Amino acid sequence: MGVVALAAFCGLALGVAALVVSLALLAGFQTHVRSRLLAETPHLLVTPAGRGPFHDADRIGGKLAAVPGVVSVSPVARGRVWVSMGRDAAPAEVVGRERTKGLVLDVAQARPLGVVPGDTVTLVSSRARLSPLGPVPIVSTLRITALAPSSTGRRAAEASLPLDEARRLFALGSDGATGYEVFLKDPSKAKAGAAAVAAALGPSVTLTTWEEQNRALVLALRLERFVLFAAVFLIVIVAGLNLAATSAVLAATRAGDAAVLSVLGASPRTVENVFRAAGGCVGMAGTLAGVLLGVAASILLERLGLVPLPAQLYGMSHAPFRVDPLDVGVVAALSILWAFVVATVPARAAARQPAVEALRGA
Repeated sequence: MGVVALAAFCGLALGVAALVVSLALLAGFQTHVRSRLLAETPHLLVTPAGRGPFHDADRIGGKLAAVPGVVSVSPVARGRVWVSMGRDAAPAEVVGRERTKGLVLDVAQARPLGVVPGDTVTLVSSRARLSPLGPVPIVSTLRITALAPSSTGRRAAEASLPLDEARRLFALGSDGATGYEVFLKDPSKAKAGAAAVAAALGPSVTLTTWEEQNRALVLALRLERFVLFAAVFLIVIVAGLNLAATSAVLAATRAGDAAVLSVLGASPRTVENVFRAAGGCVGMAGTLAGVLLGVAASILLERLGLVPLPAQLYGMSHAPFRVDPLDVGVVAALSILWAFVVATVPARAAARQPAVEALRGA
């Protein structure tokens, strides 16, 4: 009996520890991806709804800055251009922002052209201006100041250039903007911030939160979390079945004790609860040991950086581990619940066994 109980205890502890470490690793990676998304993506993107570009006379920037929770508001000018270098040319999405110097190309945009920082390229806008010879495209020549790594979750590569130059390329005037990028104090409340902005500006604008801009990636992260939890929890389920075998052995070897309790006046439900508690205690002890082992291993792996990663590929030198108390609580609760569930069937069988037969067998 002791060997079987020890095997059930160790199996449950190792299963819970594996689940805690796996969820900590996933939480670490997702926190890293989320932080990159929040750094690269505006928390709210405000664009015109069925109308022309914004202008200073619309006072959109001032109204956005007055909304509670808004940290910064920046006008942007987005559009599509052709980027040419020598005989090579490629289409590109570009956005003009304040405080941007020169042209910053995405590495995916620079690769087909074979350009590097320091090269000078020509941008040809889809807009045109009138000249004595008729309409001619608006052209700008800019020097590439940097190549930016591909952004996390963005569907299309995007280049950055000075806002004034973008306004000229897209014929927006000296104060035009195709939208405003809004950053919030608490990005997790982006939907509430969008509702506040909509109330302040009315139906003349379209609002897009950072989660909506990266809908596919956010959905993939949530699905990944669920799938990993379900897959690794199978280890806990198998360990729980071993606990059921332990409870069955306990019920078989202690049938005489159950009969004595019945003779002394204990109801079948009381006897069942006693055997269920015995199996559940093994499960609780295994769960507690597994949680402590998993949390300790996750903290140790994070602090010592024991899982190295290529920094140029992942943007970090080692795999991140982040212990989420909610994850740990859910794992512990489900593990203990499963331990009591699997102990129920053997306990119920022991309680229903006739006392006379149990005493005769004893």
